[in-house]
Amino acid sequence: MSENSIPSFPAKTGNSLRLVMQSSAFVVLWLSEALSLVGDRLVMVALITLVYDRTGSSGAVGTLMVFKAIPALLLGSIAGVFVDHWNRKWIMVAANLFQGMLVFWLPVAPGLAGVFVIYLVMSTINQFFVPARAAAIPDLVPPDALMTANSLFAMSIVFAMAIGPGIGTWITEQYGLNAAFYVDSATFLIPAVAVMFLSIPFHSRTKIRFDLLKNLKEGLAFSLTQPVVLLSLVTITVGFYIVGTISVAGVVITRDVLHVATSKFGLIVSGLGGGMLLGALLSNFSKRWFTSMQCSLTGAILMGLAVMFLPFSSNLVMACTITALIGMGMMIVQINGQVLLQTIAPAMRGRLMGISQTLTGTASFLASALTGFLLEKISIPFVLGMVGVAALIVLSITAFRFGYLSSNRETSK
Repeated sequence: MSENSIPSFPAKTGNSLRLVMQSSAFVVLWLSEALSLVGDRLVMVALITLVYDRTGSSGAVGTLMVFKAIPALLLGSIAGVFVDHWNRKWIMVAANLFQGMLVFWLPVAPGLAGVFVIYLVMSTINQFFVPARAAAIPDLVPPDALMTANSLFAMSIVFAMAIGPGIGTWITEQYGLNAAFYVDSATFLIPAVAVMFLSIPFHSRTKIRFDLLKNLKEGLAFSLTQPVVLLSLVTITVGFYIVGTISVAGVVITRDVLHVATSKFGLIVSGLGGGMLLGALLSNFSKRWFTSMQCSLTGAILMGLAVMFLPFSSNLVMACTITALIGMGMMIVQINGQVLLQTIAPAMRGRLMGISQTLTGTASFLASALTGFLLEKISIPFVLGMVGVAALIVLSITAFRFGYLSSNRETSK
């Protein structure tokens, strides 16, 4: 198989969901990682509780989130280079094994510094795992079923967001904080063993010399010169920035705009999650009528408009409805953008996914930092209005630059 070829699959007929389910390797990867995603949300509850119990400081909890963001900012693009040269199956196996062992040691880590160091290492390892998993999916399902495969993973993320924290809270209350870490350790080790026995194609890259700096430059140059890639990365980054803004501004809206208890912020988050689930379902059906690029742009524009109207919500139901639109747009952007990055250049999947990791990590980090700062200085309608207008301007400039608002320029290679 040539470096730029797309994997061939036996001829199969039926709808896309049936095609996906006919791939036993994909089903095992999907279900095992769904378990791991639940574990990710579970451990966040336990980890935040552990840090707060030891310090009594919300600042320490905020520092923990910074340690999560740093690897994405610094290593996302670099990790993608390795993903394009190493066996993706064994990257996933090793990443799950190491993270499982590290989680096991979190509750007995010496001091707060030990907890932060372990979590930093886990976050670093995850920068290799995420692009490896995303880059492996097209090798496991036929091209016609790729949108459905990504939609299933997206729904798993929403499912994990919905039940993971609740499971973490229940385990902690019933069996103690340490038990939550041990359960999460198992949610890493089980997928590691499951993936170990899968047959995931590895396309040898021995003919291409491994040169980290050169390979990284190639990925960046490709991203900047290919309109489909550039616009995909722009829409995904805009989407993550808006969601990052809502994660900070939502509780302020709950208290200062809606004038209800801050505990109701959980309902706004639920609205976001419900919209994400709807967006994952819509993405799978919309491919019949629209290109992935059209869907991705539409989803990002929807998010930009919705975030501008959110601070003008007159009641909690209206606020939840608007955040649901934001969540729906986010998932449409994420799924369609990822499909485009997976298919445009198979030889660069890892690098493109790594660049996406860096951009989304940067967007989330900046959104959280800037929103918190700005809300101390100016009104929330003005802050969210600026975010929405800026998003629409960036999207419009990029789209008009490459003619995506007036014609279908999407290609597959």
